[in-house]
Amino acid sequence: MNRLPGALARHEKTGGAGRRWPRRPAAAGILLVCLLLASYSLLHLRPVGIGGPVPSGPEGERAAGRMMSKASSLVAGLERPGDWGEAFSEAEANAWLSIDLPRHAPGFLVGGFSAPKVQFLERRAAISSLVRWGPLSAQLWAILEVTVRSDNLVAVGVDSAGLGAVPLPPGVILRAIASRAEAAGATTEIRFLDGGPVLLVLLPGTTKKTSGQRSEYHLGGVRITPGEVVLAGTTRSLPHQEGSPP
Repeated sequence: MNRLPGALARHEKTGGAGRRWPRRPAAAGILLVCLLLASYSLLHLRPVGIGGPVPSGPEGERAAGRMMSKASSLVAGLERPGDWGEAFSEAEANAWLSIDLPRHAPGFLVGGFSAPKVQFLERRAAISSLVRWGPLSAQLWAILEVTVRSDNLVAVGVDSAGLGAVPLPPGVILRAIASRAEAAGATTEIRFLDGGPVLLVLLPGTTKKTSGQRSEYHLGGVRITPGEVVLAGTTRSLPHQEGSPP
């Protein structure tokens, strides 16, 4: 049977479209892969300079041990009258975060957090951690300014923060820090100071061992310099109250 020219033209046009359509899913697939790669790169981006050295192997074990020894010495100083202080390097802090924290306090890394790191800058501390949601992950980071406003009153401000390349509002970071501080026994409040939100952390002044004694510790200063943080203060004996047991 002879085909009409118009029908033949329509058939060829339809056939041509049918031959082209498989290219569209292929292009969409390539675009999806590119978007996933770009999203992965954006979410795992960490600003240059954030994340200090992380010792591993025997060197890491020794650095983590020094961190624990210094922390124990600091806590002992809180519990007896007199001045106390200790300096921690970022290598010691990162060794403890990567080795001892997952080993001895795994409950601290909850909510999908892992691989925390810290870097001490001039008057600031840069922190970062990998965050996972099922098969997805991203790099959470923040640059914090930490100062002591008065005895036992620590102020924490956020210079900048982000989830990869996506900026985060300071309040998100400050609320997360506040929840950890309150779990440790501190009192917290977020106020708008110096042109931005600031987290105020009031330390309790007593430890589990000194809570029943007549002494109180006072954190007098936090000095952060490149590669090191120094904590210093004093513990004072309180006057004996009449009627209270000696």
